[in-house]
Amino acid sequence: MGPSLAAEPLDTALERIGMDRGIVCLIDPDVKTVLDLSKGSELIVYVQVADREFANVIRKKVESEKLLGNRIFVAEEKSGRIHLADNVADCILVFGERDINDSEVLRALRPRANGYVGDRIVTKPVPDGYDDWSHPFHGPDNNPQSEDRFVQGRFRTQFIATPKFSPMPEQTVISGGRIYKAMGHIAHKANQNKNLNTLLCINAFNGTILWKRPLPEGFMIHRNTMIATEDALYMGDHDSCKVFDGKTGEVREEILVPEEITDGPTWKWMGINGGVLYGLIGNREVLVDTQKSLRRGMGHWPWDMWKGHEYEDPNTSFGFGRTLVAIDLKTKKLLWNFREKDFLDARALVMKGDQIICYAPEKFLVSIDCKTGKELWRNSDADLLAAIGPNGKAQHYITGYATTSYLKCNQDRMFFAGPQRERLVTASAKDGSLLWTYEESGNLQLVLRDDAVYAAGQQKTVGVKLDYESGNVLAEFPARRACTRATGCADSIFYRASGGTVRVLTETNTAQHIAPMRPPCQDGVLISNGHLYWGPWMCGCQLSLYGNIGLAPQSLPGEETVAPDPDLMYADALSRYASKTDEVDPLRADPNDWKRYRGDEARSNRTVVSLPDSVENRWISQVTENGELPTAPVAAGGLVFVADRSGVVRALNAGSGDLVWKNYTAGPVYYPPAISDDRLFVGSADGKVYSFEAKTGRLLWTFRAGPPEQLIPVFGKLVSSWPVAGGVVVKGETVYASAGITDYDGTYVVALDAKSGALKAHNTGSGVLSSEVQSGISMQGNLRIVDGELQFLGGGVYETARYDLKTLACLNRPKVQLTSQFRTAFYPYYPEYNRYVGIEHTCEDGRVLNHDANYEGLYFNDLALREAAAAGSPKITKDAAGEFIRMQSRRREAAPPLPKNIWKDSRNRRFNSLIVSGERLLAAGHPEEKEDQAFLAAISIENGEDLWSEALPALAVKGGVAIDSKGRIFVSLENGELRCYAP
Repeated sequence: MGPSLAAEPLDTALERIGMDRGIVCLIDPDVKTVLDLSKGSELIVYVQVADREFANVIRKKVESEKLLGNRIFVAEEKSGRIHLADNVADCILVFGERDINDSEVLRALRPRANGYVGDRIVTKPVPDGYDDWSHPFHGPDNNPQSEDRFVQGRFRTQFIATPKFSPMPEQTVISGGRIYKAMGHIAHKANQNKNLNTLLCINAFNGTILWKRPLPEGFMIHRNTMIATEDALYMGDHDSCKVFDGKTGEVREEILVPEEITDGPTWKWMGINGGVLYGLIGNREVLVDTQKSLRRGMGHWPWDMWKGHEYEDPNTSFGFGRTLVAIDLKTKKLLWNFREKDFLDARALVMKGDQIICYAPEKFLVSIDCKTGKELWRNSDADLLAAIGPNGKAQHYITGYATTSYLKCNQDRMFFAGPQRERLVTASAKDGSLLWTYEESGNLQLVLRDDAVYAAGQQKTVGVKLDYESGNVLAEFPARRACTRATGCADSIFYRASGGTVRVLTETNTAQHIAPMRPPCQDGVLISNGHLYWGPWMCGCQLSLYGNIGLAPQSLPGEETVAPDPDLMYADALSRYASKTDEVDPLRADPNDWKRYRGDEARSNRTVVSLPDSVENRWISQVTENGELPTAPVAAGGLVFVADRSGVVRALNAGSGDLVWKNYTAGPVYYPPAISDDRLFVGSADGKVYSFEAKTGRLLWTFRAGPPEQLIPVFGKLVSSWPVAGGVVVKGETVYASAGITDYDGTYVVALDAKSGALKAHNTGSGVLSSEVQSGISMQGNLRIVDGELQFLGGGVYETARYDLKTLACLNRPKVQLTSQFRTAFYPYYPEYNRYVGIEHTCEDGRVLNHDANYEGLYFNDLALREAAAAGSPKITKDAAGEFIRMQSRRREAAPPLPKNIWKDSRNRRFNSLIVSGERLLAAGHPEEKEDQAFLAAISIENGEDLWSEALPALAVKGGVAIDSKGRIFVSLENGELRCYAP
């Protein structure tokens, strides 16, 4: 019904599609259909047409509507292949006569979604073998072990989405293809404020936020009072159990418990089994206070005994109650209630089979029959209670959160372990009798698997695999880092590393490292819908990725994952659009023009062009009007070139600012073009390198740097799984590019002939440098050539990725480790944090102009000129994230003494761009905490005084200042303006 759908009224078409948020794929539509679907909804529309000429027609039209690259994405493909990753699309409509196989449509659709192919509808079924994560710990038994049969083997990125950060605490459940995420009352950084007391519903296959609504303030959410079903979310709070419609977020109904059978209306614990809702209900509790933050940056929060977390009085403590209820979900009839005279702790309440097991701390265990509400057994054995012991210290980065559940069970046994427990205690689920204890380590995070108990031990200990019958140690594996809980999938358990995630393969008892992200503080790694889920975060640990992140298996169960053959992969990677790519119009660039990002291939921020004594604003061009960030500019031959995150590449007249030409890529461009030999080279997040004739904008060739196009959502944009996100760098007659996001996706590095686009060298293997722990290079930085090497930031394990310029052999020594040392928030994905630059410029006489900028904009030193270092002085090492400054500011490590300052800027200024020109420094920035006072200034290196300063209406983009051979200064601003200042 593709063509007929296009002819229907918009409201009818949207009703047929069944949603107004999500990702819709249109194959060969007309322009009107594209615009109508976008304007009448909040849909992300992916358009795929057969040829570039028509693709550019659509791009020009949607660009004029300010939709290109943020709501509408356009690509060309002649074959019947759809350029979307598996399970990404919420709807696919095939127009025209193109022969698209149903199998290809079904591959790209998410489960439960429809494809309209001609006059037919094809629906993607839910695969047999998917599992839900319906309760906070997977099920009401509190065992965080998924039964999902698809989550095994190797993984790839499925989506990276907002929110990037969450207030504390965080609680998540998943069912029906939806992720329900509740975020709590404490913001440790300003970036968490907007999600305080918020409930989100998120598409589990592409990360789209389907709806959001506020949560009532005062109720502490970190407890087992959230349950997801196929079409609804059940959420208990201090007044009732709300039933939220999964599709709309509206409250369908409230479930109340009769006042006469409880101490109050507050829901302490919930479980659903066999169509019955079970709950622990009781008195009102201490109300928590919403805490906002004014502090910028990421994470680094204090461990405090927050209000209510001391658990001093069960009358007001979180999760203590005395009434159990069972309610039929169809009729809402109360089936039974059970009243206990002592308080039961919901953190130690589990349900398995036909019984609910409850614990009254230091008093007894009691089992209740799920069907009748009658007591099955009670145990107050002194040895049992002594083994379980009193609550220990919690609210600590090692022992974890006082609110965390500390009882798990299977059909035969129950296990007391986790925060506040000094030892692991195992008791019989038949009568509560003590079976055995494990005394070697407390605060164990358990995953109960069929073969054994997997206990992830706290740092400075080990993890252990324990025999169910005896408690004997069957094997050891690496300890976890700090507080985050362990979870399990079909072939692994996951827990926090010191930077990243540890994955223990249970069959071989070997450990792998997932470096880019760590399990989020309270949730851990969640497993559902054939996917793995991380984030969002409260922290600022040694990570590369922050956000709501989904990973998918690279192959189906039983299928072998085969690495792509480079010869086959690159056989069709080059596309030529000009018959003679070696004949181009001359640009007539001056050798002193600014032809590279930050000045040259080393990104040294230097020019031999003299800065003018004064400037005036010659022209302003609004290069982007849809909120998209422009790149920094480059300038040569009387033109200034700039690209943007909607995929547009522009050339403007350097003297007037008039548009000379415009062309398009199919993805965001994060870093500026590079000019060489009359050509303009661009790296795009669509996965390709583009070569344009610089004078006219004529497309010469493209080269796909990674595997065939496979688009995934990354923060609201559709980009390749292997984007050329770090830009390109040119040396002589060779263009270098790297494609990828993370090491586990694969990292691809290519060297191309600048004229023809022919492949000269490649490296497709540096994503795995250590096969033992399956870790390697992640593409996390702008490309540069330094010391005869191709380099870029390589993620948490390998801060700088290094390659031989001729062969592209990786020069990094493999590291066999389960830790990450470095913090790298990559500017393309985190421009709000990686927007500042530093400088370490050594003058001819040895004096050093210095400014260090932390990547999250939290730690700086002031711009200063230091005396020359004495001969033999120790070299000061710094990392790219500015951790040297952070350590100094926190006095955590002794830094070598620095030479004295000749002068220091006392104005507390931060810089987005710096260029050294002789004895002058060209700087764009703002005073600390005053982004509305952005400036462009020339500073004397001799004395630190401003020679002139111009107010800017917005901040410059990172590295966003260029200067051509005539002394004209070009500045790209975050508001989309490109400005020219001239003598």
